[in-house]
Amino acid sequence: MAFPNTYGLIFACICGIILVIGLCANLLVFSLFAKNNSLRKNRLDILLLSMTLADFLTLLLIPFTVHSAMSYSWPLGDTSCKVYQFLLAFSLAASTYSLCAVSMTRAMIITNPYQPPTMDLVIFMFVLVWALSFFISLPLRMFATKKNLSPSLANFTFCLPTIHEHHYQVVLSQFVLYYFIPMLVIAFNYARLAVFLHKSPVMSMSSARNTRRASLMVFLAAATFSMCWLPGYVLELCVYLGQYHHGQAWEIFYFICTVLQYLHPCINPVVYVLLSKRYRHQRVTCFFNCNRNRVQPQVVSITDSL
Repeated sequence: MAFPNTYGLIFACICGIILVIGLCANLLVFSLFAKNNSLRKNRLDILLLSMTLADFLTLLLIPFTVHSAMSYSWPLGDTSCKVYQFLLAFSLAASTYSLCAVSMTRAMIITNPYQPPTMDLVIFMFVLVWALSFFISLPLRMFATKKNLSPSLANFTFCLPTIHEHHYQVVLSQFVLYYFIPMLVIAFNYARLAVFLHKSPVMSMSSARNTRRASLMVFLAAATFSMCWLPGYVLELCVYLGQYHHGQAWEIFYFICTVLQYLHPCINPVVYVLLSKRYRHQRVTCFFNCNRNRVQPQVVSITDSL
């Protein structure tokens, strides 16, 4: 067991780094929204906030996953397992559907800048994302249970997303609803942007640069989403087909899939907000305002004393 313990420690350190970076990045996004009224009135920013909320919830579940991976056991009871699996599926769905809504809204704004989506439509999309996430995740995680994978592994208990009798339906439904359909939506919007750029009349250099940057963001969204989540779905399929066995190779594959899944909510705020040119001015303004607020009382007090 020396190798699993060592690898589990490495896994815990990697997840700890992801947790710290992800929480800091998402909290910084929250602070930008809280301190800038203009961001709260922007159509695209509202949907980015939705994705940030979902990613933040996903990151809060990392400690439970790390403990289970290192100890090869679920630390809590069966009810807690159901709640954990539901929150994991719920946050994943909310982040994924928010990503789809962001790609749709961005494509609508770029391809038809004179008739952008209304604020009412964006708010409706925000509510629809979270409502769909709840009602889709709830039935898929009703049968989440704590159990052993086989009688020979009595000491290794896992929090599985469903019972064996429903594994095909759940795995197939989750793949279609959480991965395949969102990928189609993102790919469709990227294709819309590509066609628009190809057929659009000559634009100014700044407009063309901004449009290409927005198109690149949609492409990065599809690429990172596919890279981070596809291995996990392959792993789930292997588990429920009985191909997963307790061994070094499968443990490494499991750890890699888990790290990639938790890396996605850490990448999202960096790609969409913190590296975005549109937010650069807001970050600088927030930084100087915070420093000015800290310095101002000191200057006033010194003046008063004189």
